Amino acid sequence: MAENTQFSASPQFSYIRSSIDFWKRCIIKFTKTVIFDLDGTLHFTEKALVPAIQMAMADLGYKPADPASINALYGEPLEVFCRKLLKCDDEICMQFRNGIRKHQKITLPERGELYPGTRKMLSDLKEMSFNLAICSNAGLSYIELVTGSLGIADMFTLLEGRDGQPSKTERVGSIISSTGSSVTIMVGDRYHDIEAAEENSIPSIGCLYGYGRADEMRKADYGVNSPAEIVDIIKKLTAEL
Repeated sequence: MAENTQFSASPQFSYIRSSIDFWKRCIIKFTKTVIFDLDGTLHFTEKALVPAIQMAMADLGYKPADPASINALYGEPLEVFCRKLLKCDDEICMQFRNGIRKHQKITLPERGELYPGTRKMLSDLKEMSFNLAICSNAGLSYIELVTGSLGIADMFTLLEGRDGQPSKTERVGSIISSTGSSVTIMVGDRYHDIEAAEENSIPSIGCLYGYGRADEMRKADYGVNSPAEIVDIIKKLTAEL
């Protein structure tokens, strides 16, 4: 009869396992994430979206809205654009949304722009070992189109669109959970972004150069007038945390 043998880990194996566990804890402890809104924060949206929306309205026989009326809606879901600009039924709204998607596939590669200083700001944060994420009220396909057209897709570890969870607060919470970061900071230009940060108990940076009204940014922990200022604020924040 074979003997009942009990195996025990060698001291060397125990040391290796302990080392792996230690480094896992360090990685989690020191992981840092910045979550960005997209339109009005990174993407100078009006350059490509105003013409796409105006063409989609004209396709349906509507007088194209003026740029100011369109710009005031960035950060809102597309159904809000339908309600505010067209005051139409669901069928027309669907045609309008499809029209925007069709035209922006052309206008984004041709006319799309980042805010000045955005690319360097993102690069600086990557060099500081931050994970970068986007959480937008747009759909994932739009986020991928924008980041791909503007050449910044490879800077982000996570893209989160409004596909499923309707609340930005919920989606920011999901990013925090999935990254396991010890430090997470939210950057955005609309009230959804500041509320999402507040409700997830993380610091917020309000982009005063974006499309939100000044009163939307009052609850932000910090305000910036350009993307270039974001890096210095994040350095200050992480030194305090």
